Amino acid sequence: MPWVISFAISWLVFFALADRRRYMPLLVGGLAAVIVQLLTDNMGHYLNLYRISDPVLPIFYSSAFFTFGPVFTMGALFGQYLPSLRWLQGLHIMAFSGLFLLEERMFMLAGVLVYTHWDHFASLLVNTLVFTGLAWLVESQRVGWGSPG
Repeated sequence: MPWVISFAISWLVFFALADRRRYMPLLVGGLAAVIVQLLTDNMGHYLNLYRISDPVLPIFYSSAFFTFGPVFTMGALFGQYLPSLRWLQGLHIMAFSGLFLLEERMFMLAGVLVYTHWDHFASLLVNTLVFTGLAWLVESQRVGWGSPG
């Protein structure tokens, strides 16, 4: 049930905050976040780093409600609200990394995420690297794909 609740809350927040007229940053951030999350959870499963309990609707060793709820919407909102100034991008990355870590902690407290050979510091590091990559991807899209320097 925590997966379904987080899905519903994520989409409520998304519809309240997203500017659907500017759909490209939403799609780039959201879809990239989904791809990275599915790859990460798949590797996490095979390496026995953590496990997902009661995924409700499983997809690549994760929950589809998680993938297409919090992950997609956070990635989309991250992309849409990415600031132009680099130092603000750093704060943006830190804020979203911390929010994602907080969400993981809530899933642990609910008993649907169990760390076996993993910890919060490793998760924060991965979150920061993922959001840094998303920032680069969204910024690349913003200035134009493949345009010279």
